[in-house]
This record gives sequence, C-alpha cells and structure tokens, in this order.
Amino acid sequence: MTRNRLNMVLAVIGMVVVAVGGFFLGVQPQLARAAADDTQQSTVQQENALKSVELARLRKQAKTLPEMQAELGRLEASVPSATKMSAFYDEIGQAASAAGVTVSAITTSDAVAYTPPVSEPTTPSATGTPTPTPTPEPVASAPASAPPVATDASITASNFSVVPVTVSVDGSFDQALSFVGRAQALQRLYLVNSITSTASDPSPESTETSSTTWNFSGYVFVLDTDATAPTSK
Repeated sequence: MTRNRLNMVLAVIGMVVVAVGGFFLGVQPQLARAAADDTQQSTVQQENALKSVELARLRKQAKTLPEMQAELGRLEASVPSATKMSAFYDEIGQAASAAGVTVSAITTSDAVAYTPPVSEPTTPSATGTPTPTPTPEPVASAPASAPPVATDASITASNFSVVPVTVSVDGSFDQALSFVGRAQALQRLYLVNSITSTASDPSPESTETSSTTWNFSGYVFVLDTDATAPTSK
C-alpha cells in the first residue's frame, strides 16, 4: 500500500469517526427531544379532551342550575335549619281554614336528637351458629323480605332532630280528612303517624250539633349541619 492510499484510508476513517460522533452528539439528542415532545403533545391532547368533556358536562349542569336552586329552597323549607314553629303554625292555620276545621290546640314537645336505626341481629344458638327465624307459609301478597335499613352518615344526632307535634282540630270526618291531606302537603314536612278522635254531644238546651275533635300526632324535623346539638329556636 502506497503512502497516498494510506493517507486516504486514514482520512476516510476520520470522516466516519466525525460523522458518528456528530450523530451521537448532535442528531440523537434532537431525535430524543422530538420523541419526548411527541409524547408530551399526546398527553396534552388527552388532557384537553378530558377537560372538554368535563366542560361540556358543567355547561349542561349550568342550564339546570335555576331548577336545582329552586329544589334546594323547597328542601330547606321542608326541613329547615331551625325549628321555626311560628311559620309552621301559620301553615297549619291556613290548612285548617281551607278544610273548614277549627284548630283547638297545638302541642309541641322538646326537640329530640335523631337516633339512627339499626338492623336487628340474628339470634345466635348455643353453639354460636346463627339460628334462622322460622319462615311462615308464603303469602302471595307479602314481600319476600323486609327492605334493608338505609342510613346516611352525614345525618347524625348532632345535626338532625325530631320535634313531636300534636294538632287538634274540630270538625266533621270529611273536614278532618281534608285537613290531614293538606297538612301532609305543607311546605314544612309534617309526618303524621297517629290519629285519634273524641266526639262530644251538646247539651239538650244547646242549639249546636255534635262535634268531633281530631288529634293528629306526628313530627317536624330540623337539620342544621353547623349545629352540635338539637336546637329549639
């Protein structure tokens, strides 16, 4: 091999070394950066798509905001954050006037803290194995089992209380029936769970006809998420 050919080979080898070094020092970092940019762009596009879906959902909910606010107002009036018995008495008076009965008495007891219901445990046998309750003969109209007890962890004895109320009115059966129907449709929730009646006969000298006093016992409710104990404002 002549000296000229050796120099040419060395020159070619040097060019290859320079090209390879330039690739690793210049081109490869650019390619890696481009690949990272593509990955980042894909991630940003996915995030934008998710945000677009969420924005569309929020816009749809915003259209129903007035209805939701109206429903919230109705629920807050149904179970207020304070007893507000004066407003309740006014509603009872309006219902009585519309039904044609006379309110003779309203008895309100102190508020009682809410007690969450609990499911009755199965009675264990002597060996520790639960003993099933004997099943009676099936009845076509009876449900297969009682529904489970539903509770809400946000409803506690510190923020929810029950106020026993008994409303007594004088009137006929039809008038009392009309009154209790109106009382169950008040803006304030009034749960009637007991009804009794007492008939009184007028004296022979009286020109009045016999009347009946109807006693409707039930509850109104108070929900105050800021309270630590039942209130009676």
